[in-house]
Amino acid sequence: MLLCAGRGNRLGDLTETIPKTLLETGEGTTILDRALGALASIDIARATLVVGHAAEVVAGRVAAMERRHGLTLTLVDNPHHASRNNAYSLALGLAGLDRDVLVVNGDTLFEVAGPERLAAAPPAPVTLAVDRVKTLGAEEMKVLFDPSGSLVSISKALDTSTADGEYIGLSLISRGAIGDVVAALEGVWTRDPALYYEDGFGDLAAAGMRIAMVDVGDLPWIEVDTPEDLERARMMSWRS
Repeated sequence: MLLCAGRGNRLGDLTETIPKTLLETGEGTTILDRALGALASIDIARATLVVGHAAEVVAGRVAAMERRHGLTLTLVDNPHHASRNNAYSLALGLAGLDRDVLVVNGDTLFEVAGPERLAAAPPAPVTLAVDRVKTLGAEEMKVLFDPSGSLVSISKALDTSTADGEYIGLSLISRGAIGDVVAALEGVWTRDPALYYEDGFGDLAAAGMRIAMVDVGDLPWIEVDTPEDLERARMMSWRS
């Protein structure tokens, strides 16, 4: 499942008419193309795209993306994308699903080894891909784990000196955990529409759910939030 509803306001005019997931990263390939290519390479056959801003543009490219990547794509529209954050998008996308779900932030570029590590990790209700190498700042979605490897807290507000790393926007939700995750997400967005789905993960961890991690700090990845991020993404080498 790819969360593609956001415009990305910090990208300015670049995303006036398209969602940021459709920004090109070189050679006619978009952020979304790279994500779909990575998923197809590990034999994922179908993907759900949660869309919102400029949803019609994504819809117009579905057939071409299905041919290019050999995937069956389903669109789920978030009509409240401008007023509700990604907790609502993920809740919409997960509703009614009955299988393990790989969740990908639609503005993140990553190598196929990332989802491969998630798939190979010991079973857990939720598993997060975490960069334990990157220098942390105020904007990073920081994580803190206990000695057993279970999530204690996840928030941009965590102290950079004690956090264990950054969640990169790639996670695996087990089939059996979907109902609890959806309930937590509904609690999050009804409490405050501006909250993130990661706040739902934090609530679940606080309630006792085991949320595990895999370390991907040795792999290239980038979240595209600004024009500078986009330029860096275009200069990086990506291996499928």
